[in-house]
Amino acid sequence: MQIRPCYPVMGHVISRMRWAVCVAALLPVAAVHAGRPMNTDDASANKQAVCHVEAWMDKYAGATSTHLAPTCGVVDDLEVAAEFVSNRPSSEIPQGRALGFKWAPEWANWQEWRFGIKGGMGWEKASGDDWRHVSEDYSLLATRQLNDEWTVHINVGRGHDKLKKHHDTPYGVALAWAPDDHWMVFGEITGLNHTSASQFAGVRYWILPETLGLDVTTGRTNATPESKTWGIGLGWYGLRF
Repeated sequence: MQIRPCYPVMGHVISRMRWAVCVAALLPVAAVHAGRPMNTDDASANKQAVCHVEAWMDKYAGATSTHLAPTCGVVDDLEVAAEFVSNRPSSEIPQGRALGFKWAPEWANWQEWRFGIKGGMGWEKASGDDWRHVSEDYSLLATRQLNDEWTVHINVGRGHDKLKKHHDTPYGVALAWAPDDHWMVFGEITGLNHTSASQFAGVRYWILPETLGLDVTTGRTNATPESKTWGIGLGWYGLRF
């Protein structure tokens, strides 16, 4: 699970007009995405007492966003996640945090598709202010493995921006290619029904297959100046407690 990158515009993050709303849509919230590199989430979840931790940094338009996102399975196929985000410069961009869940039971499948749902809430804290609840998001997840190397993920949801008091429809479509046990390359399109779409691409290298992964990503938003972003991250999976 992960929160998608947001871009600062005139002192605010805009992927959802405000950074924290962006956080909630990202998170699966934040802890529910298709392996750290992607913003689009996959329809699978950790088993009971199995956890993972992801950390990454995004840079865009003179700003830096650092994320830490632990996720754990509370029962089989139901996981909960938290995400903590430190943004710089902190005088211009709010700090963020989010909580979320993802449920993807093994029986939720049809033909070659597997399904799940995710939801979450986001908070933000501007410099000198208190934390405030700013967003809620819920999404339907669908994943299909096309063959041994290619997989497609689709997300469609409903979000509530509590600051602007309106609803929107977040979406994401991702295509991933894993030619062997060590490499995964992906491309995706994400967005909201009333904003320009964003395109992302990236690569993950599994230092230890399915256990320790290093990734690099880049992306941009259509018709949005200075929206190009790049990121680097590390994920540690299969932790048992």
